[in-house]
This record gives sequence, C-alpha cells and structure tokens, in this order.
Amino acid sequence: MAKEVYYFSHDANARNDTKILSMRCDYGLEGYGMYWVIIECMREEENYKLMLNDNTYRALAMQMHCKIDTVEKFIKDCIEVYGLFQSDGQVLWSNSLLRRMEKMTKIREKRRAAAAKRWDLEANAKQMDNKSNANALQNDAKENKRKENININIYSAFFEEMWSLYPNKKGKGKISETKKKEIYKLGDEFKRCINRYIKDVEKRRKNGFPELNYQNGSTFFNSGYIDYLDKNYQEKEPIPVRQLKPIIKKARGISDERYTAN
Repeated sequence: MAKEVYYFSHDANARNDTKILSMRCDYGLEGYGMYWVIIECMREEENYKLMLNDNTYRALAMQMHCKIDTVEKFIKDCIEVYGLFQSDGQVLWSNSLLRRMEKMTKIREKRRAAAAKRWDLEANAKQMDNKSNANALQNDAKENKRKENININIYSAFFEEMWSLYPNKKGKGKISETKKKEIYKLGDEFKRCINRYIKDVEKRRKNGFPELNYQNGSTFFNSGYIDYLDKNYQEKEPIPVRQLKPIIKKARGISDERYTAN
C-alpha cells in the first residue's frame, strides 16, 4: 500500500494575504518560511493541531534552525498580533487549514463515490452476500463518524475564536454543539454582532449607566446576538445626558437640586 502524501491546498497568492503581509513586516521572508513549517507540521497531525508544549517548541526550533524562545515568540505573535493561528492555551491550530482539509475530504469522498459507481457497473451485484453488506454498512458508519468529528473540530475551533473576543466568559459549558454549528455558519457576521454589542454597552456606560455589565457569554451566544445580526441591527445615537438626568434622579430618589441645569 502506497504511503499517504500529506497534501493540502495552498493559494498561489498567499504571500499577499493581509495577515501574512502584516507578519512579514516584522519577520520578513524568514517569518514566511517559519509560518509554512508550522502549517505543514499541523497537516501531519491526525486532528491538524499541535500541542503547545516544550516538545513542540523544540521540534520546530530544530526544523527552523533557530532558538526555542524565537519559536515561542513567533507563535505568540501569530496568535495575538496577526491572527494567523488560534489557540485555547493547550493546542494550536489554523482555521484556514481546517477549512481546506474539510474541502479536501469532500473531494476525496466524491472521487471515492465515483469509483464505487464504476465498480458497481462492472461487478455483478448479485454476488454480494450478507457479510459484504454488513461490512459496507459498518464502514459507512465509521466514515460518517469521522466526518462528524472533523465538522465538530471546525465548529469548535471557530467557537473558541469567537469566545476569545467576548468580554464576559461565564457559561461556556452551556453552549451546545448545535449552537456552535449555527454560529460557525454566521462566520464574520457573528464577529460583527460581538463588536456591535460591545460598542452599545460602552455607549450606555458613557451616557449615565457606568455600572452596566455585559451579558454572560452563554446568554449572548445562545440568543443575545440575534438583535445584532445584520438584518436586525440599526445603530442608534446615544441619549444625551441632560435627557437621562430626570430618569436617573427618579430611579435613585435624588432631589431636584442635585440635577439643576448648569
């Protein structure tokens, strides 16, 4: 059996990607090479992710012919500054690579299905016995499970990226895989929802409600974001403080003298 070639698609103009260009401003072509070494190492892993530990740093440093602390700093910058990688503190991954591997898996499945169809035309279906049918069903179940695991990894990776952007981290475990899938399908629109909500809260804090807190993460991710979708959101001008003073006064039971107009 031929050894698998660890192939993945690579855009010819990847060097011109905005995030790549930003990284190259600091690290030059040496950084570009370091980036692709890390991507290739991820591709060789079963789940396309690397553990963030000393062994990984040492192995990468050996391949890149550089110091271990150089590798650690480069990876940290790629996560926090350039947004080229994602991490939960334990493992490192690339959303771009995960999407490409998902696409490649689908292409392979289509080719496999086409080959199976040609085989069926040539073979005598009547010669298949019950055992063969059972094996086929078992293989299909394993393949479906594998696809499901790949999808879960992709949804979870995107969820972790969005979770890192949200200010209130409470209730993470209350968000289901189904909801993560819905969030993944929204893509950049969900990121816009977070930014809009943060902007709204900050406006309200500056206009008479400094104690206002962010919703728990579980509340916003499960339903709170809906009001901030592109089709639902309309940015409103903040209410002037002079209009809020009577409302605040009444709510707090403060006398008129403290809110006399200047």
